[in-house]
Amino acid sequence: MVAPRSLPDATAPQFGPGARTDAYDRGRIDQLAARWAELGPADGPGVAAHLATLLRRLAATLRAEPFWPLAAREIGAELLSTGLCGAPDRPVYVEDVVAPSLRLLRESAPAAIGVPGAEGERRLVDVLDEVLAGVIGSLQERSGADRNGAHRNGAEVNGAEVNGAEVNGAGRNGSATVGTPAAEEANPEHGSPSSRIAAVTARHVHAVYEQSTFGMAIIGLDGLVLDMNAALFRMYGQEGPLDQPRPVSDFVHPDDVLDVVERFQRLVNGTPGAVRMEMRLVRPDSEVVWVHVTASPIVDDAGNPSHLVAVVEDVSDRHRLRSWLQDVSYQDQLTRLPNRTVTEQWLKRAFADDGPERVGICVLLIDDFHTISDDLGEQTGDRLLLAVAGRLQLAADCHLVTRIGADEFAVLVAGPEHCADVGRLADRLQAALAIPFNIDGHTLVVSASIGVAEADTAGGCAAELLRGADVARSWAKALGGGRRVVFDPERDATESARFALLSGLRPAIERGEFRLAYQPLVQLADGRVRGAEALVRWQHPEQGLIGPNRFIELAEHSGAIVPLGRWVLEEACGQAASWWRDLGPDAPFVSVNVSPLQLAEPGWVHAVTSALRSTGLPPGLLQLEITEQAVLGDEAVALDALNALRAAGVRLALDDFGTGYSSLAWLRRLPVHALKIDGSFIDGLRNPSADPTDSSIVRALVEMAHALGLEVTAEWVETAVQAERLAELGCDIGQGRWFGDAGPGVWVPELLRRSIGH
Repeated sequence: MVAPRSLPDATAPQFGPGARTDAYDRGRIDQLAARWAELGPADGPGVAAHLATLLRRLAATLRAEPFWPLAAREIGAELLSTGLCGAPDRPVYVEDVVAPSLRLLRESAPAAIGVPGAEGERRLVDVLDEVLAGVIGSLQERSGADRNGAHRNGAEVNGAEVNGAEVNGAGRNGSATVGTPAAEEANPEHGSPSSRIAAVTARHVHAVYEQSTFGMAIIGLDGLVLDMNAALFRMYGQEGPLDQPRPVSDFVHPDDVLDVVERFQRLVNGTPGAVRMEMRLVRPDSEVVWVHVTASPIVDDAGNPSHLVAVVEDVSDRHRLRSWLQDVSYQDQLTRLPNRTVTEQWLKRAFADDGPERVGICVLLIDDFHTISDDLGEQTGDRLLLAVAGRLQLAADCHLVTRIGADEFAVLVAGPEHCADVGRLADRLQAALAIPFNIDGHTLVVSASIGVAEADTAGGCAAELLRGADVARSWAKALGGGRRVVFDPERDATESARFALLSGLRPAIERGEFRLAYQPLVQLADGRVRGAEALVRWQHPEQGLIGPNRFIELAEHSGAIVPLGRWVLEEACGQAASWWRDLGPDAPFVSVNVSPLQLAEPGWVHAVTSALRSTGLPPGLLQLEITEQAVLGDEAVALDALNALRAAGVRLALDDFGTGYSSLAWLRRLPVHALKIDGSFIDGLRNPSADPTDSSIVRALVEMAHALGLEVTAEWVETAVQAERLAELGCDIGQGRWFGDAGPGVWVPELLRRSIGH
């Protein structure tokens, strides 16, 4: 028994007799089979089940010991009968299925069938080669059957007739020939059964050599080719036998000679037992034929090698398909430019130890390309992309141009002295595209959003450089396109932090990470606490307490403000209800900010009344603060909601008044109880010599609001001077640090008791 082969990776599975043959996840096998079936024209359960069986056979072949990859040819031959390549009457191009199939197996089979590690990868490469050979062989058999047909009665096969046949030159008189049982019985000179078996064996060996579809050659230990069978002569393109022994090098491509000689010398020396290699033969007409050669020594009675025998298979079709697959893997099929895979590999090599000191990249997105393709058709769009590729190659000069997406290109720069060099290249690319294109009779003006990035290869990373260029390209696109933007790490860090907060908003609401703090609203005439505004804070598990200025805008853009606003409303109503139960008629109202998105939500009014009902808070102790933008978005809907809330007894305040539309006629239509003057006007009152303009504006706003019967609140009150001036101007309520920072809800009752002298 052959001992199992050990793998370099100690954690990888063992192959051979000691290894489990079922050491794979059947669920993963079935999932991979389902994905594989989707590559064909019909992905029914029957196709997937057949492919799952092939995958299990593939796993068994990979684990077999001794390892024999040729067993996988049957899997390749059977692949055509699974339905993956279509029905016989409705076939698809095999290349369209085989290429993505091999790519899928190369990428996903190791995880599905459990053969990681260097040895597993090597075996998988050999097995997939044989699967491909099986597919090609099956295709050749099909085409041969289609051309020649098969006659079952009296048919001539290889120059012999089956019934009353002539075999190996025997006559047609019906007599049996040598090598058949009848001949042995009719010719007693053949001697004993053992001698008859020896005669039959020798004749069979000779027949195999002469009639085999594989090429075979007998080679002397001195490297001279002594004989070749008919199949090898046909493969080599020569008629008739060799006139004299010829060196192996006469048949082999010059680039492969040294490797062939070295391997054959190892056979002559006795190690290893056989060699397998792929090489090129050069025919007399100079045509190159790719062949797979398996060579082994023929030993004499003493066990010493006397000759070498080589079995040669024409794998030119396989090699052409493999080359095609390689082109598909590394070349864009439309523009013939290198694709994204080549871009990533180029960058990785650039960041290797022997790469340049600096690397730069320009990533280009053709602005509004999809509009051109949709309006003028895909054919025009493809021709435009071809023209763009040509322009970019001219403008890029010696730098590598690649296509990395449908309408995206990249230009790679090795060894720029400074980022300005890459920026100037981007400007040249933009200028080249600015010249109008004439495509199919259409004059097309094209621009690009270009992201520029560069880095030191010593401390950088290929993936980060490409990501930086992509990010800069998105910034250029956001600015309207037609420009180039250089990647800025500081800006990227800021936006990454914003994105991290954005992605964590909704989960944070579900986890209960938000807190409320309450800032007192103080009556300026007597210093009594009239209410408290609920301000939301985020108790982030990593960044600590985060203020609303960092996440409220994100919440509004993402729509998370709706569930967050409902939580704030319910929490604030519950807290104010506890104040009311504690203080009775003296209890302060709670003021809650309302986003325009909340006000436009159909169920918002019901959410407010439900919160009041569930907490037991009297409606008059809830104040909702809205902005002008909330009303102007959909005025009819907003006014209906505000009128319903006012009818329910809820207080309404117009926040940030003075910074927006602020029309008196418009203000009369709003069913609000109060105005909150924006803090930018209050800030001018903090100095002993107040800004006369700000004083006049505040006085006018207060008088206008009082004329409409509205209460006025001033924000950003931070000094005693501001508080005194606002009282003199007739302002009703002040809010700001002068009256206290925001704190927990349990502090509010004590603040109120102190303010009224209790």
